[in-house]
Amino acid sequence: MKTILLTAFLLAGNMLFGQQNEEFRLIKQHFDRQENLLKIEFAKKYNNAFTAEEKETVKKDFTEFMLKLDSIRNTAYLGALIRVKNVEELEYLKSQSSSNAMACHTEIDEAPEFPNGIDALREKVASLFYSKGIEYCKNELNTTVSFVVDENGSITDIKAEGENISFNKQAEIAMYLISEKFTKPALQKGNAVKYAFRMPLSIKFE
Repeated sequence: MKTILLTAFLLAGNMLFGQQNEEFRLIKQHFDRQENLLKIEFAKKYNNAFTAEEKETVKKDFTEFMLKLDSIRNTAYLGALIRVKNVEELEYLKSQSSSNAMACHTEIDEAPEFPNGIDALREKVASLFYSKGIEYCKNELNTTVSFVVDENGSITDIKAEGENISFNKQAEIAMYLISEKFTKPALQKGNAVKYAFRMPLSIKFE
């Protein structure tokens, strides 16, 4: 059995800027509904089972269905990741040719604030992380997730860089799935500005 330990530490950094897509949350909502329907159906089967053996069979079938659903959900997320990355790349190229393009600020008067603090953001990432989608041959993997907090407090332009590609993708998906915005953007001379973060992540399999 593997125990997963996920740690995150936020550091200021530089990265590209773009636009976050709602597609991940729509996929999550769809599969959450499917999961709830399956739970209701299997609960009925379990309650209608007469013997302990029948109940155990229902529990086993339920576990197998949930694993298949998670795998299909992850495939949908990976497809969404490719589409969103393509859109963000186009947005970045457009911004580079625009005289109105605004880069991220590295010197600010006030840092952006996430609801209930940065520790809450770390917990969100950990809770949304799909470890079964990671192919690994080491007991510990590391990546660094870069993202931008824009003037509205939205998390945008997410990019993970590490030696394990599958870990990078799952880290990016977890970040895209965060629904909360920063309640307060970065401020420079009283004005809201874009601000870039770097968030090292590590995962341990035991």
